[in-house]
Amino acid sequence: MAEAFRRQGYAVDYSLGRGADGGVDIILKKDGRKSLVQCKQWKVFSIGAPVIREMFGLMTAEKADEAIIVTTGKFTRDAKTFAEGKPIRLVDGPQLLALVQSVQSRPETKPSVEMKTTATDAPACPTCGLEMVLRTSRRGANAGNQFWGCSGYPLCKGTRKVSATT
Repeated sequence: MAEAFRRQGYAVDYSLGRGADGGVDIILKKDGRKSLVQCKQWKVFSIGAPVIREMFGLMTAEKADEAIIVTTGKFTRDAKTFAEGKPIRLVDGPQLLALVQSVQSRPETKPSVEMKTTATDAPACPTCGLEMVLRTSRRGANAGNQFWGCSGYPLCKGTRKVSATT
C-alpha cells in the first residue's frame, strides 16, 4: 500500500503505530494534508463500524485531515454509514485491486520534499539488486529508526542500515 501511495506522489511514513492493533499503518503527506491509513487483511471478510470509529478517533487525536481504511474484503453497512459525511475514505477489495493496477502501469512519482531521495542516494538491495526505499521501523528495539528496505518488498525482504556513506 505504501508503494501505491508513494507512486501517487505522497510522502510515506510508518512511524505512528497507535491503537489496539497498531491502529495506523501508514502516514501520508501531500499538498500540506496529512492522511492516516490503516490496512486490514482479515480472515473475517467484513470490516465493521468499531474499526472505523477507532480510526476516526486516531485521526482526530493526531489532527489528520483524513483517514483511509483499506481492506482486501468489504465493509459492513454500519461501517459505511458511520463513515458518511466524515473525512474517512473506505477502500474495499475491488477498489484496492483497481488502485494497485493503476499505479503498476503508471510511471513512478517522486515523493514530496519531506521524504525525498534521489536515485543516487538509494543503495541497491543486497539480496536482489533492486533500488531500496528509505523506511522507518515501527516495532522492536529499532522503532523510530530509519533503514533502507527493498522496493520489491514483500517479495524481497532485503534491508540495509542507513549510514553517512550509503
